[in-house]
Amino acid sequence: MLNVVNKTVFKRAIHFFIFGVALTVIFTIITFIINPDPKEILEKANTRIPDFVKESEGIYLVWAYIVNNGFMVPLQMLILALLPIQYLYVINIITTVVFPGILFGIVLHVNFKTGVEIIISTIPHYSFEVFAFCLFAAILFELNKAIRIKIRNLYKKDKVELPLIKKFLETIKVYVVLSLPLLIIAAFLETYIPHIIFNLFQ
Repeated sequence: MLNVVNKTVFKRAIHFFIFGVALTVIFTIITFIINPDPKEILEKANTRIPDFVKESEGIYLVWAYIVNNGFMVPLQMLILALLPIQYLYVINIITTVVFPGILFGIVLHVNFKTGVEIIISTIPHYSFEVFAFCLFAAILFELNKAIRIKIRNLYKKDKVELPLIKKFLETIKVYVVLSLPLLIIAAFLETYIPHIIFNLFQ
């Protein structure tokens, strides 16, 4: 992995991942304490899921997850990274980790034992999916920085040379070699593994 990304990018991905996990835990605790209306929250969560994902099953569901998480979300992150505003692309990670936290808090409040079992069941695909987004965000940090420097150079006499095309190609490389394969694995895990793990507790 370090052959594809340098240590700085990898460490930044780890920091993003820790931030994401911390947000999930925080929102789990807050939701558990506040105890909002489960029906209302579940309806809102349901609206976040694209129709083609909700209507799919089996291998078609795997493909639906790959299309949504492997292509659509990274594309959104890339578009946000092209704007000269730092960390906008992290919004997708935040929304990805906050909603599970809210749902975890609800199921824990309804039935603590079942909630713990559901959380354990989701850990495999959660870890792969979120870390894949974090790796992509870490390299998008470099691309976004290059864009901001290019814009800043327009107004400065002492210009800082930064190869924007090279940064863009590095971004694509990390996505193709690391993020996309991890998201494909996450799609298979999310489709098949939670049910298997959850049934082990029954």
